[in-house]
Amino acid sequence: MDKLLDLIKDKKRYVAACGVAVLMILLLVYGMNLNKHGEITGKNSTTEYEKEKEDSKLHKLLKSYYKSYAAGDTASLAKIADPISDEEKSYIGFMAGQINSYDIKEVYTKKGIKDNAKLVSAYVEIHFKGVKTPAPGLDFFYVEEDKDGTLKINNLYSAYNQENGKIDMDQNIVSRIAAFEEESDVVELKAKVQKEFNEISLKDKSFSTFMTDTLPKAAKKWAADYKQKEADAKKAAEKKAAEKKAAEKKAAEKKAAEKKAATKKAAQEKTAKKDNKTYLYTKDKVNLRKKPTVDSKIIKTLKKGKKVIKLGKSGKFYKVKVGGKTGYIHSMYLKGTGKKSSGSSSAKKVKSGKVITLSDTVNIRKKKSQSSKRIAVAYVNEQIKVVKSYDSGWSKVKYEGKTGYVKTKYLK
Repeated sequence: MDKLLDLIKDKKRYVAACGVAVLMILLLVYGMNLNKHGEITGKNSTTEYEKEKEDSKLHKLLKSYYKSYAAGDTASLAKIADPISDEEKSYIGFMAGQINSYDIKEVYTKKGIKDNAKLVSAYVEIHFKGVKTPAPGLDFFYVEEDKDGTLKINNLYSAYNQENGKIDMDQNIVSRIAAFEEESDVVELKAKVQKEFNEISLKDKSFSTFMTDTLPKAAKKWAADYKQKEADAKKAAEKKAAEKKAAEKKAAEKKAAEKKAATKKAAQEKTAKKDNKTYLYTKDKVNLRKKPTVDSKIIKTLKKGKKVIKLGKSGKFYKVKVGGKTGYIHSMYLKGTGKKSSGSSSAKKVKSGKVITLSDTVNIRKKKSQSSKRIAVAYVNEQIKVVKSYDSGWSKVKYEGKTGYVKTKYLK
């Protein structure tokens, strides 16, 4: 794009000629070699220019091309000229705002590097908006023919792409085009077009002003706007990529946290499962022995009602753990089994409906909690009726028409 701007701004060397997709403003220094009828003689050409008839397939292709180009219809252009870079599409849109139409004056061709390809020079008149006199221009096309005879413009070799290199090109074809540009009849056709352009510029001041000032400024603005648009798009893409990366990182962190939480939960459940021990209680004073025999060494002596953790059984002995010590106790000295639970109590339950004569003064509370509000006080030798006893060590009772809760251990 920078090359394009330099091309447009260098007025001493370039004045005007619209390329396939880029405005080529050329002041050529080649000599003229016209015959007395003003026709190209074609001296020193590798191959002679062949002039196309106005009703040829190539003429029809170029008419379609110029109609779509002037309208900025890149979708229609893409069907007959491919590929077109995004930058070139933008440029075509810009040029469509400057041009009303094209008229084809003459079309010349030479063979490409393959039999199905042609190097094409289109001599046109360009009708710019707001400019009375049409501008003579010379366009280049690389046209290929399919197996079914359909012609299509290979837009890799448009003047725009050759100048800006937006899409990679076949260097063999590039070399052939470079040689083509130096052939005498091609140079002479350029000179002929340039001569017409120079004569119009000298006669028509408004034409000259448009070509050397108005159009270059407009092209410069388009180039700056496009660069800014590309920069904004790149910035937006980088922001989107950063947001995506951040979202992926967050998702990964969340997944890792969930996995960690699941692992922790599993460990807690495993620990809880381990803690869900079975307990036994000593019936009387008993010895904890090192082995499951009556004459085994005594580890320690336990009091009546001592709670021990059941680990297993060996014959008539239970393997138990108590106070950090592990040993054996004969089953005849142990009673009751139960699972450890939060708030559990070794106090026995009292049968529902039983009337208890108190041996202690007790507080009757609103709820099953020591911190719950006291609703009454029952004194020694007074009677309380038990409504229900709970595993939590509390009993629901009735006393003087009030219903509340008392610790079961006080109901003796």
